[in-house]
Amino acid sequence: MTGLGSKVRIALFGESDNGKSHYGAQLLERIEAEKCGIKLRVAATDVSAFDEVRRRLGAGLLAEHTPSGVYQDLILPVIDAHGRTMDLTWPDYAGEQIRQLIDSRAMKQEWLDRTQAAHGWILLVRPKLAKSDDDIFSKPLGDLRRAPENQGNKPRQSIQARLVELLQMLLHARGLHDRGAVPPLVVVLSCWDELHLPGGTKPGDLLDQQLPLLASFIRSTWGPRACVMGLSALGVELDKKEVNDAFIDRGPENSGFVVEADGRSDPDLSIPIVRLADMSRN
Repeated sequence: MTGLGSKVRIALFGESDNGKSHYGAQLLERIEAEKCGIKLRVAATDVSAFDEVRRRLGAGLLAEHTPSGVYQDLILPVIDAHGRTMDLTWPDYAGEQIRQLIDSRAMKQEWLDRTQAAHGWILLVRPKLAKSDDDIFSKPLGDLRRAPENQGNKPRQSIQARLVELLQMLLHARGLHDRGAVPPLVVVLSCWDELHLPGGTKPGDLLDQQLPLLASFIRSTWGPRACVMGLSALGVELDKKEVNDAFIDRGPENSGFVVEADGRSDPDLSIPIVRLADMSRN
């Protein structure tokens, strides 16, 4: 996958409140302002999927969640600094669809098509949501015995257990025995700014500490064909009602950063995309 004419298709997966729409909108802002490592080859035919998100961010406000019935793809024809062309397929769907997929253990055709056609996968994970998550693997069995039956407190899957199951389903849908090596995987730990971590913190270390089950599964399945990065798509925490004037003055296209695997921070939001393209060559 080298040189002009080669293309990379990317599938993005993430549950609710993980920041998919904000990341996509901010990446588009960076691309159009030519402030990242990829740029448009030709104009994108339709970017309306992010119109409302970009309008809200331009007003210094957090965007609303993607409606539950929405499922569409935004195609960005881009090229990177090495001359590699990519038709970047950015999906717009409600995160609840991921939960439904896991609960039903059945993939609709559009999910199968996306999973099988992609050269690489991005998994968006918000560590704060999983930090204190209990489930049948972490909660002592004695606590389950003490719970009154009439309370209906059934043991549930934690976020990381659901994500492991999601990845297993994706691998099965991919048909690995027929298609060879696993597709490369970039795990993006989103909303990094809300964690208030010391500078230089490595995303892989954070994944090991806060989501050890997920980290272990990825390490054993993907090995060197996976990497972990941090992401703050906005750079700050915005509110849905209270305007952030400083964010407006700075401009959405100048806000946000990526934390690379070695802990270095970089304002180029396209780094996970380019890294996935790098791994897809091998």
